[in-house]
Amino acid sequence: MAIHGSMAMAIHVHVRDEQRDFLLNESARSGLSMAELVRRALDATYPLTQRQHVRGFEVTIGLWRRLDAAVSGRRLRKLD
Repeated sequence: MAIHGSMAMAIHVHVRDEQRDFLLNESARSGLSMAELVRRALDATYPLTQRQHVRGFEVTIGLWRRLDAAVSGRRLRKLD
């Protein structure tokens, strides 16, 4: 068994029936274990050496029916 890195950790992953069937067939065809196929898929999809940085903005908007006391106190008030 080929384990990437110095220490392996067991995890549980829920997959659909079609995904399990695919892993079983691919395991029989290639001679690799299902665990090794999943490790290789993770390595190919999420490389540990580089992390993509996406430029952009994050925007958050909220709407409330009633303002709380802190927001009400900060509202601009007209001076008569």
